[in-house]
Amino acid sequence: ACIQSLGGLDNMDASIIVLDNGSVDDSVQVLSHLHGITLMKSEVNLGFAGGHNLVIQHAMQHGFDYVWLLNNDTWVEPGCLPRLLEALETTPEIGAVSPVIRDKAAPHSVQHALSLLNATGTGVVEYPDLQQAMRMQEAEPHKVILWGTALLLKRSTIETVGLLDDKLFAYSEDTDYSLRCIQHKLKNQVVWEASIQHESPPHPRKPHYYYYTQRNAILMWRKHVGMAQLARVIRWNAKLAHDQLHRLQPPPSVQTAIKQGIWDGLTGRGGPFQPHRTLLPHQQFIVHTLLALA
Repeated sequence: ACIQSLGGLDNMDASIIVLDNGSVDDSVQVLSHLHGITLMKSEVNLGFAGGHNLVIQHAMQHGFDYVWLLNNDTWVEPGCLPRLLEALETTPEIGAVSPVIRDKAAPHSVQHALSLLNATGTGVVEYPDLQQAMRMQEAEPHKVILWGTALLLKRSTIETVGLLDDKLFAYSEDTDYSLRCIQHKLKNQVVWEASIQHESPPHPRKPHYYYYTQRNAILMWRKHVGMAQLARVIRWNAKLAHDQLHRLQPPPSVQTAIKQGIWDGLTGRGGPFQPHRTLLPHQQFIVHTLLALA
């Protein structure tokens, strides 16, 4: 469905590159019968970051001027990409743009409009209301944080900022990339006239989601803030984990994933989630103490 929604690109100088990221079903067989795409394959799951990095490197090697990272559970609305390109082409200081992200299910309400770096520089603030989001982007254009769901990058941005941080594997790599753009004096911008539709997240979430969000909230911010600010991030993250454990009453697999994510964030461990790994007694004690203090 995502590829079908890109049918309007036929009149543009564009290529559709699909990466099969270590799938274990019949995806490669199905995709190999589709016309009009370049199919790349990775034998192992490299995550959102590592998988997209393969495609970005392919695009750079083949002389592409822009790279659009697009989730496979999206539907591109007509005119979306030309509007995104127009924003990048007419404003040199903009390095990355995103459309408004709407729910795939009717009535296609806004799923995500805008994120801004908060006042302390240790987190982001969401603005789901479209009118308020427009006003805030106008007021704080140098604090915009973009989602990776449909992120369009200039070639020059990639040359300046680099690839996604594959240590993060999945989640927070888009926030990290937005922060790196800001550090290089490049603006991120949501293009209000452009929209895509995106599947709502499943409920309940699988254990890996809680692992990555807990771990990467610490792992990413430790790259961008000082020790005093990092302590604030860790405390806030521990409070979030504490609330999740008490409010959701999740199964043991999720509880383990949350605690493992906190520990790996504290110790700087990146890469894929290893669900069968267990924390040692002293590691569990440290995490439990942190959660109790939260």
